[in-house]
Formats: sequence, structure tokens, C-alpha cells
Amino acid sequence: MEIDGPQVLAADSNNKDSFLGSIFTPIPAAQLQPPIPVQPHPSPAAHRRQSNRLLARPSSVPVSRRATHRLIRQLDLVGQEAIGDEAVERYERMYQHPLPRKTRAALQAITRIASGAVMEATAALAAEASAAEVEAN
Repeated sequence: MEIDGPQVLAADSNNKDSFLGSIFTPIPAAQLQPPIPVQPHPSPAAHRRQSNRLLARPSSVPVSRRATHRLIRQLDLVGQEAIGDEAVERYERMYQHPLPRKTRAALQAITRIASGAVMEATAALAAEASAAEVEAN
């Protein structure tokens, strides 16, 4: 049995071309029109306020600072005087230790956190903090 290498390869390549030609047909032209370009929506950062009235009155004081100052006043950390750096530092130091019951009640009233799940989580955290403090002493 003799096999001629080049003749067999030529026969296989002819069969291969005819086979592939019968399977792969040219792609038909697209029937859909190209999409119409859509204008992008304005970014959320472009409009910081949802109220047109507040948008017309821009404030130079960031919202976080206003909220901090409101909490400082509600917690009676300052009197009627202007809130300075000392009051802000006292406010920040207040959170380094467990909060007194009066302060927690005031924060709950101010922030309106009175849901059962939040209260349970807060009580658990307070218990852990007091247990850690007892172990440390």
C-alpha cells in the first residue's frame, strides 16, 4: 500500500474548500438602521439640591458642617455664642467614649432614630463597649 503524500493532501484540500464553502455563506447586509444617538442625561453631581428654592439659594457652608453645628447646639455643648473650633473638637471627643444616656436620648430625638432594630443594635454595641471597658480596668 503506497500513499503519495502530496496527492492526498491536494485531494483533502479540495474537499475541505468545497465543504467549507458550502457551510459558510456570505453575511447578508444589515436590515436594521443604525441607532439614533441619544443625549446623555445630566450627571447627578450637576444638581446637588432637589428643591428649586434651595438651588436658587446656594450656601457656602457644606451640609456636613451645618449638621454638625446643629447637633452641637441641640446637645448644649455651646450656649448662644458662635460655634468655634473648640466646640467642634469637644463634639468629636465626645464620641471617643460611650455616650451618656442623656446624650443618646438627645441624639435619638434629633436624628429620629427610634426604630426597634436600630435601638437593639445600639444597646448591643453599648453592652460590648461597657464590657470591654470593664475588662480593660
